[in-house]
Amino acid sequence: MKLQQLQAFVAAAHHGSLRGAARDLDLTQPAVTRTIRELEGALKVELVTRGVRGIELTECGRALLPRAEQLLADMQRTIESVKQVSGELMGKVSIGTMPSVALTFLPKAVTAFRRAMPLVKLHMQEVTVLDALAQLRSGKIDIAAIRHVPELESDLVQVPLYSTQFVVAMRAGHPLENSTRLEQLLDAEWIATGGSDHFSQSVLTTMFTTHGLPVPKRLLHAPSSFAVALGLVSQTDMIGCFTKALATMVTPLGIHVANIEETMPGYDLSIISRRDLLPTPAVAQFVSCLESAARR
Repeated sequence: MKLQQLQAFVAAAHHGSLRGAARDLDLTQPAVTRTIRELEGALKVELVTRGVRGIELTECGRALLPRAEQLLADMQRTIESVKQVSGELMGKVSIGTMPSVALTFLPKAVTAFRRAMPLVKLHMQEVTVLDALAQLRSGKIDIAAIRHVPELESDLVQVPLYSTQFVVAMRAGHPLENSTRLEQLLDAEWIATGGSDHFSQSVLTTMFTTHGLPVPKRLLHAPSSFAVALGLVSQTDMIGCFTKALATMVTPLGIHVANIEETMPGYDLSIISRRDLLPTPAVAQFVSCLESAARR
């Protein structure tokens, strides 16, 4: 396999058409077609099928795509790493993260990183745990600063970053704001913002069942969006669970933290990366800035 063949195949897969791939790579459509056929010939399999609506990946093509994306991303990281070591502080760092990081110590980490490497591009996105793991494996992101993942698969590695606890959050002036026991909140409507892994709902389940209480019956399921939770908790009588640091940050927006006597579930954050991928100097610098900001 050649680099140009992988580039043509990945571009065609992303665009769903040979014409789109040609435009993206600044090549002619026949050149892209020929390059993909060369790749198919080298592998002795059919990777794409062509139709009136563009192209579709075969089973072999679908198997190759994430590996090809990973190879191309790793090649780019290799080039950037060599340049950064030689003193050319350019390139890119891609990070997947969560509101618990983004709204607390991430800004301090970015500020410190910018002082050290002002010309390196930063790409950040909010991700769910499942999205983060998939994008780490495909090479789309360098690291994920997200909640700790129990029983993480062996191709990934995580380093502890920060530990905190959940708190019960509601709007200031809520009829139940003076509650001190979870039992007093059973009849309230709660919001669970967890994604497909249902983590948010499991936190609520643990919080109540640990103390011998049933899970509240009025439970609103929302997308994995802190903005949704913040909007509803701050402006309705819904109640939610935020991390302590996050709740502190949004207190000026009208959020009240209930003084609950029972022990709340803990929350551990980690930096997750691919085990087989050496970080570029820029990635290593950003990780160092994250760790320093978390400690402070």
